[in-house]
Amino acid sequence: MKNLFISIGLLITVGTVISCNNQKKATAAAQTADQKEMEVTGEIVKIENGKDGYMATINDKDNKSYVITISIVNLQKSGGTFKRFEVGQKIKAKGSFWKDDAGNLYITAKHVEAVQ
Repeated sequence: MKNLFISIGLLITVGTVISCNNQKKATAAAQTADQKEMEVTGEIVKIENGKDGYMATINDKDNKSYVITISIVNLQKSGGTFKRFEVGQKIKAKGSFWKDDAGNLYITAKHVEAVQ
């Protein structure tokens, strides 16, 4: 009976160690993904208003589209300033990005400015 309790205790300990190790790897992978940033410049062709900002779809000089999330909260966290832009204006945006399954690029702006 004593050996049974020792075996169960060892199994629980090993399971806990393995579980904690996997969580650390997942967290490290998520932090690495957040560190990917890009900067794009283009003309706003569409705006979708949101709760604390808006999403601006821009086309760059090669007519490639990007969807930029411009939010008060995200810009404040990174030290940027929120500004409302309009369709037809040219902007430069920098921030972390990701792609969806269709290959569309989305950028969460940390910095946005008007460009001439």
